[in-house]
Amino acid sequence: MSNSPLPATLAATHPLTAQVGGHAGVQTTEDGSLLLKPALPREIDFYQRIAAADDHDELSKLRKWIPKFLGVLKLEGQLKDANAVGNAGDGNMEVVPVHGNIAPEDKERLVLENVAYGFVKPCILDVKLGTVLYDKDAPPEKQARMIKTALDTTSGETGVRLTGFQVYGNDSPKPILTPKSYGKSIKKEQLPDGIEKFFPVSSASYPTTPNPIETSESDVSNTHPGLPPIILHCVLTTLQADLEELKATISNIEMRMVGGSVLIVYEGDWERASKAHSTPSGTAATEEDEDDEVEVEIDENGQIEHQAPLCLLSLIDFAHTRLIDGAGPDEGVLKGLQTMIDLVRQRKDKIAVMLPSDG
Repeated sequence: MSNSPLPATLAATHPLTAQVGGHAGVQTTEDGSLLLKPALPREIDFYQRIAAADDHDELSKLRKWIPKFLGVLKLEGQLKDANAVGNAGDGNMEVVPVHGNIAPEDKERLVLENVAYGFVKPCILDVKLGTVLYDKDAPPEKQARMIKTALDTTSGETGVRLTGFQVYGNDSPKPILTPKSYGKSIKKEQLPDGIEKFFPVSSASYPTTPNPIETSESDVSNTHPGLPPIILHCVLTTLQADLEELKATISNIEMRMVGGSVLIVYEGDWERASKAHSTPSGTAATEEDEDDEVEVEIDENGQIEHQAPLCLLSLIDFAHTRLIDGAGPDEGVLKGLQTMIDLVRQRKDKIAVMLPSDG
């Protein structure tokens, strides 16, 4: 977490284009590094409690798995002249009250890191966790509706539902999108098919010097997604270990997480994935590496490019999460994480047989 104060006003933002699940309304800063997420008091309180947790508190272990929390942006007014942002140096910015009704979740926004920032072609999967999909404060009608949804989808039996994902092909600049309706339509027996769709393996031979030919934006239908087997196997191995560690962490935290998700991101660009794969564990540099010489890339504007890892796992969406002393861990969420561990392991085992033998 950063303790740096946030500016009184932020530069232009725009809707998050890589959002595959959750509610609409998430904005990203112009450079894409930060997210501004509409939030109710309970989710803000959750992030603040995790940030303030002592290192000896089990809650502190969640910091590894949630997006970095930079603070809360409060809507206290709007600029009288929208063009004044570009002339902030002359001190003529005038803030006036906002007219009209403002939704509660729009009055305050979480400022979070964008975990997909730095990926060239981010393949993203949002997996809804848990067997209980309603908050205890929800009206009876909504509770009944959510109980039926859990029974009619994979949530009730497995603790997971694939809420949407995008996958890139190495030969296309645009992703292949799979909507939320897909995850709601499949049964337990079809979950492995969904995982295979998100983790496709390329049938093309791995180029010695990756040099993908970008197709036109309209040619997405001919895209052939998938990483080479050796890199995909590394992705799956890393994610399996991360899922197991996350499950162990949550098993020691007394909370109820309704509507929360685990977000999986991996690099779909072969060249960038190959570079990330060549680093230890396919992850970004750690604090222990700070004294070593590190190769960085400079973009066309002379700025250092952010180097994303090969893949990552995040726990997100805490609008209906409660920390409850004495309640024990959320067994529905743990069940969902175990389901994901099993699904990723099964996919990894299938890819393993495609790897070249050492002999």
